[in-house]
Amino acid sequence: MSDALTIATGGMTTAARRLDAIAGQVSTLGTGTLDTGTLGGEGTALPPAATVDLSASVLGLIEARTGFAMNAAVARTADAMAKRTLDILA
Repeated sequence: MSDALTIATGGMTTAARRLDAIAGQVSTLGTGTLDTGTLGGEGTALPPAATVDLSASVLGLIEARTGFAMNAAVARTADAMAKRTLDILA
């Protein structure tokens, strides 16, 4: 595997992990509960706003998507270059 393809694959893996981490943070939104005696002992779902910043999460998702797309373009270009090199040598 060429160096460019190895680097692009690593970049795509990193972007996918980042996307997964951000999606996990967003998925926890609204899962916190507040149990107070004034509510008759019933929990009320409250979003943990202090732990999830939606604007930063959306920005992170966009960055991860862009990073993945850029690395995929590098992988496609490296593949095309390898094919052309083999065609020239054949």
